Formats: sequence, structure tokens, C-alpha cells
Amino acid sequence: MKLSAYSQYSQFQKNDTTTAEYPYTFPILGNKAFEKGFNIPYPAGGMLNYFIAKQDVVIPEIAIGFNNSEMVDLTELLEFGTVNAQATSINVRPDLWVLPFFNVYGIFGKAWAQTQVELTYPVSIKAKADLEGTSLGFGVTGAGGLGKYFFVLDGNWIWTMMSNFEAPVRSYTFSGRLGRAFKVGKNPDSNIAPWIGGMRIKMGGVTEGSILLNDILPDETWARRDQIVSDYYYWYENDATLPQKIIADKVLTPIVERLEAADGSGTIKYRLRKEPKQKWNVIIGGQYQLNKHHQFRAEGGIIGNRKSLLLSYNYRFGI
Repeated sequence: MKLSAYSQYSQFQKNDTTTAEYPYTFPILGNKAFEKGFNIPYPAGGMLNYFIAKQDVVIPEIAIGFNNSEMVDLTELLEFGTVNAQATSINVRPDLWVLPFFNVYGIFGKAWAQTQVELTYPVSIKAKADLEGTSLGFGVTGAGGLGKYFFVLDGNWIWTMMSNFEAPVRSYTFSGRLGRAFKVGKNPDSNIAPWIGGMRIKMGGVTEGSILLNDILPDETWARRDQIVSDYYYWYENDATLPQKIIADKVLTPIVERLEAADGSGTIKYRLRKEPKQKWNVIIGGQYQLNKHHQFRAEGGIIGNRKSLLLSYNYRFGI
């Protein structure tokens, strides 16, 4: 196996006619690779990314409070149907190849998220939350070549501070890719590199925050409020146990009373833990390298519960 630097999803191409000295400081040991005839890519770059993803999530823990009441653990009482989360982000990613096979990068961006929740017990009700925030993070990439193919392993850690959240949301993403680069035209620095791989995402910690009742209940829920109120009180009078009634009176009944009065001014406080329903999915993508300065990339998550699309432009230069 011959290891070579990962040039934005393309292998180094051997060029035995290389005689000039390597002119840049990075990557470390880059001069050794250059002396052996490898056409080393520019070590530094800046990438502009647009990313959108949609996936189902599960809520294994939840506590809710209303207005000035203390939060009550409702994990054993509430039952959920489909819980869907959609995230969109635009970020910039400066990076540097420290070694010919090892890259480090930062992530700075803007994020938007929408979560749609379907509650099925004790009543059927839908809620949604629209949030936005900023993201900061870092990542590392390792890469190598095996014959005509390249492989890439990537991991990044991101902290996103969303509106209405008391602390940043932490996420960790790991991905692996296997692909091959093909030359395009007569320019030795122009190529196209398709790949296939897998991605795993993990969201850590507990999310805590607050949101107005009017902001979390969509119009269709307000339009059904008479039926929802009727179903709630039927459950309360006929099916609820005494312990469930005690819990409901602390938080659920006050919310239903506001719903019945068409008053959305109350504030829901929440503490919950949510996880992706499926942590792994399959990704396919490719990159077109116009020359050593400009690369264009597209990647999609197509197999698995999480569907995603990444579009990016990368500009590279030497340092």
C-alpha cells in the first residue's frame, strides 16, 4: 500500500520529471513527497459549504414546565409518533494539510433547524419548533492511496448555539469514503473523483430551553383545539391513573386550558434528550477539480433514514 496525501478526494499523480524544489512550508514532509515525483496539491484552503439534512429522531427523555411551574419528567407518560428534524447550514471551512496524509480544519457557520413532533398519547397533537443559530467546530482528516484508489477517514466536532437553547448542541460526525480520480482533458491538474462511503452522526448531551406556546403549535393544531381539549378531558376522567392526574395537573392541564382559550402567550420550558433514529447512512458523491486552485463538490446521503445534500466550493493556495 502506498500512502499519499488526500488532495480533496483525488490521489497524487506521479510525475517523474519533477526537478524543482518544493516551494511551500506545508505539509510537513511535503518536500520528501515532491522529491519522489508526487504532484502535491496546495496545502491550505478555504471551503464554502451548503448543507441540508432531514431525519427522524427519537426522544428517550423529556421534562416540561409551563410558565413559572417546575419542570416535570413526562418520559413515562407521553408517547410520540413521528419526530422529524431538518437542519440547514451554510459554513466556511479553512483547512491545512499538516502532513501529506493528515489535514486539520475549522468550521464556522450559520444554522437553521426545524423539528416536527407528533404526540400520540395522552392526546393526538402536533407541534413544531423553528430555530436558528451559529456553529463552531473543528475536524481532522486522514487519507491514503491504494493502487488507483483513495480512501478518506474524517471526523468533526461541532457546537451549535441555537435560539431558545440554554447551552450549545454538541454533535460528532464520522465518515469514510472510497473513490478514484480520473483525469479530465489535457490539463494534468484537472480531474473528476467519484466516491462512495458511510456516515455516522451522534448528538450528545441534553437540550434545555424555553419557547412560546404560540411558536410551537402550528395552525392545524389551533384549528383542532376543540377536539384536542375534548380528547384530553376524556382521557383525564376515564383513563388516567391518580399519579398521572397529579403529573398532568402540574403541566398538561394548564397548557390545555390555554389551548381551549386560544391563548398562545404561555411559555413552555423543556429539557429533553433526542437521538437520531438511525445513526448510519450511505453517502455517494464526487468532486470536479478544475485546477489546483478550484474544486467543486457534491455529495448526497441517499440510503438510510437520514437524507442529506452537500454542495461546496474550495479554493486552495500554498503557504
